[in-house]
Amino acid sequence: MTSINQKNEPLLAYLNNTVKYEDHKVVLLNRRLYPEETKYVTCSSHYEVAVAIEEMTIQGAIVIAIAAGYGFGLAFEQKPELSGDALKTYAQEVYDRLMSTRPTGQRLKVILDKCMTEVNTGIANEKKGAELARNLTSLMNQEVEDADNIAIACGKNTANLLEDGDKVLTHCFADSALIHMLLEAKRQNKEIEMYCTETRPYFQGARLTAHSIKETGTKVTLVTDNMPGFLMEQGMVTKLVTAADKITLDGHVCNKIGTYQYAVVAQYHNIPFYVLGYEGPDENSPNTDQIEIEYRNAEEVFYARGVRTAVEGINGLYPSFDIVTPNFVDAIVTDKGVFAARDISQHLK
Repeated sequence: MTSINQKNEPLLAYLNNTVKYEDHKVVLLNRRLYPEETKYVTCSSHYEVAVAIEEMTIQGAIVIAIAAGYGFGLAFEQKPELSGDALKTYAQEVYDRLMSTRPTGQRLKVILDKCMTEVNTGIANEKKGAELARNLTSLMNQEVEDADNIAIACGKNTANLLEDGDKVLTHCFADSALIHMLLEAKRQNKEIEMYCTETRPYFQGARLTAHSIKETGTKVTLVTDNMPGFLMEQGMVTKLVTAADKITLDGHVCNKIGTYQYAVVAQYHNIPFYVLGYEGPDENSPNTDQIEIEYRNAEEVFYARGVRTAVEGINGLYPSFDIVTPNFVDAIVTDKGVFAARDISQHLK
């Protein structure tokens, strides 16, 4: 698979290195294996894309959304002669299957809604599946380019908030904006040190985050998920930076489970919490009523990368996300600038 990593920058800095449409298939970097192995999974149907999302083969809000969008296009490529009401019914089935994979994801819904709008417009103009497939693929190619530009701008805007000598804690994998934040900090001659959590049970932090930070040439220290409070109390952290899977118009931030507790402790210790907000809030989520917290299979917490670490005969619980209220967020940074959490709706103006 050809990548666009032309500047010796981290592989995960650009979407095209993680997800693309190639030879009538959706090709995905297997993030459950990376960075130990750089292997790609080929999906021959939108069902396979859905399973790849559910099984955490791919991770990260925007990566999941783009993969689903390409899966939408693939679904129509496989039904070239479908038209009219039959096409409309099929489109809804495809939408529902892909949307069900990660119901909390803001970007997933945004992308799938764009795909559905494209489909409905095509149906109204009596287009068939084959033409819709081409249109959807073109749409997603543009979304990839736009998403990369948004991540770069978001990262640069966040780097402007960092100070030389900062020690930044991050949780889970904030994806490419975090990478661009660190690359921009280097261009500004700011010496930044990073701490990242493991992010159990899939260890995105230990693998994806730590590796990508290391690739930028930034000093990185890995800690377990229960250490950040101690680090803050000891004065070892000066900033907290995470991404968000959904941001509401009133400034609530939904992110990987654990973010809430870090935000609360950070405020107690007067440590600023900045959110990499990428393209901003979900305009269809005025408040938390529209957030559906995904609960994954409880069995997953019994295992660490395929090895059972828990005794038999007990219960497990695995909410994937939590919600940080605006009063614990110092700023949400988007591609357009820096916003107070409660003023994040201004991003849309």
